[in-house]
Amino acid sequence: MVSFDVDSLFTKVPINDVLEFLANKLPECDIDLGVDSEEPSQREWERVGEEISRAFGDIGFVYLTNHGIQQKKIEEINQLSGEFFQLDEATKLKYKRGVQAMQGYSAPNQERLTNAPGTHELRESYDVQEVGGVLPDAEVAALRPSLTDFAAHLQLLTSRLLTAMAVGLGLERSYFTSKHEKMGSSENTTCIRMLYYPPVPAHVSPGTTRIAPHTDYGTITLLFQDDVGGLEVRDRADAWVSAEPLPGTVLVNVGDILQFWTADKFRATEHRVLIPSTEVQRSVARRSLVFFVHPDDDVLIKPLDGSSRYSPVTAKAHTQKRFAETYQH
Repeated sequence: MVSFDVDSLFTKVPINDVLEFLANKLPECDIDLGVDSEEPSQREWERVGEEISRAFGDIGFVYLTNHGIQQKKIEEINQLSGEFFQLDEATKLKYKRGVQAMQGYSAPNQERLTNAPGTHELRESYDVQEVGGVLPDAEVAALRPSLTDFAAHLQLLTSRLLTAMAVGLGLERSYFTSKHEKMGSSENTTCIRMLYYPPVPAHVSPGTTRIAPHTDYGTITLLFQDDVGGLEVRDRADAWVSAEPLPGTVLVNVGDILQFWTADKFRATEHRVLIPSTEVQRSVARRSLVFFVHPDDDVLIKPLDGSSRYSPVTAKAHTQKRFAETYQH
């Protein structure tokens, strides 16, 4: 994260650099809505709803502070998932996910977010749609109970976010939460993704990236980054802005479905993860945890303003189409 010494800001730092820093900084929102205490006041719901709506309508991303999920839980799951990703390839492939059956392991290049010839995407992942589903219990026994606890906290935080979004849009508080009641089941494609970006070899093939530019498929995405960094977001001026890891925050962004739903009021923004340029960053693994939030499979998504800007589509049909476009058998 870039920082400036306020006392010497205008004497030591060129003003153009200051303006660029201020322009590129992604917005933040304190979401201290009493996740672990009493019901928030209407004023607090409105404050958070307005701040999130402003961020989602502009760059489509926002850092949340005071989100209620302890950093030690993030570190615990990253450590446990790291144990899995260090296993031999044959063992990991026993848990390979399918194109539509989403629970399981994805090897490098199994998910391709670009169709450009000669490109490679250097990452591994494990998707968890149901904490009671297939997991590598024999190899990493502690992973399932840790994910079970994490999923409960994620769903509570997501419920608060969905409520605040509805308030910000002037809808009934329960509008979005009522469309996401089956998270964690086979009737909703919401999932936890454990991501592992291995150290970059000294000589990588031309066209190699970690994640190609893309938008997410669902309603919103919650991202917990480690301190390695590399995520970039495309802003409205078509420039790539660094989404630096901020300690203690979760980075939330708009997915395709929410952009359809809000008739472009909220923006699903392209983002990517590049190969690091520095030798130190290239020599270490990068890990992150992602919570992809989707409506229940049978929810029909159509613009809230009644326009014909987008054709109605069920949440399941939209997600299956995107999986078919990006996953390799």
